[in-house]
Amino acid sequence: MNSKNARFLSRMGARGALGQAVYDSLKDGREMYVVSADLAYASGFGRVIKEFPDAYLNVGIAEQNMIGIAAGLSRDGTPVIATSWAMFAAVRAADQIRNFMGYMQSNIKLIGMDSGFTQSRFGYSHANPPDIAIMRAIPGITIISPCDGTEIYKAVNAALDINGPVYIRLTGGQTLPIIYKEPDNTFEPGKAVVLKNGSDAALISCGSVVANALKAAEVLEQNGVSTAVINMHTISPVDKSLLDSLRGYRIIATIDEHLLHGGLGSAVAEYYCGQLTRPLHIMIGVDDSYPMPGSVQYTETTQGLSPEQIASDVLANLRR
Repeated sequence: MNSKNARFLSRMGARGALGQAVYDSLKDGREMYVVSADLAYASGFGRVIKEFPDAYLNVGIAEQNMIGIAAGLSRDGTPVIATSWAMFAAVRAADQIRNFMGYMQSNIKLIGMDSGFTQSRFGYSHANPPDIAIMRAIPGITIISPCDGTEIYKAVNAALDINGPVYIRLTGGQTLPIIYKEPDNTFEPGKAVVLKNGSDAALISCGSVVANALKAAEVLEQNGVSTAVINMHTISPVDKSLLDSLRGYRIIATIDEHLLHGGLGSAVAEYYCGQLTRPLHIMIGVDDSYPMPGSVQYTETTQGLSPEQIASDVLANLRR
């Protein structure tokens, strides 16, 4: 990985980065299967179908069946990549995920594509699924939400190395923000990344809104607030050692492109509720509502997730 590849993966978008990671893994000789619910090209698997037809299976528009087939293919321990839109991957197939990925611990790497606000213009049938909450309620599933193209690429490879079920939540549109401009970082599931150091406030986020957190930190710094930014790319298991290091901060804010119920903020709050000393914790995200359809920028603004709104929320709570 280098800065040129970081720009390349950014321009490919989230699904393009996914397809590149899967194609390169097969090209490198990794034994695996790829299963899609009639979304091969949307998943970036065009070259996979052409060059590795025996590794690819299209089950049609049947997400529940896809999980069962993936479980069968993984019976001997072979990892299986399975993809669909996040709303259908997580919500429609929840019972099969509970049985095959949770209870049976099948070696399935389920990719929820276009999660968060990516498809907001299509309304709640496609946008902002409660996928983190659903997956967190099922024991034994690693949950990863990468923040840019480089991290998507590394997350897919890391997931293939895990012997067990993984859910990867893809957010962001056709062009992704570049968080890792010099992508020499290592990716370790369960180990958060401090993108910016600070001592007063800490902004904790995951997925494409990490870019908003970094911009919000700039606004806070201009207002005299030393602000750390943390990419909590793994929601389950959450990085408890990192959270423990923040107990002396004046305030932390979790920033969720998700419902507040059961999301990253909930995972962080569950850790802190058992601590004798903890910082003031504010949760920014979708609060028990169905956002109106619109562009990603519009939806972020209506839900208080723009950089300026995040900074304003933190400042208001610091002045309480």
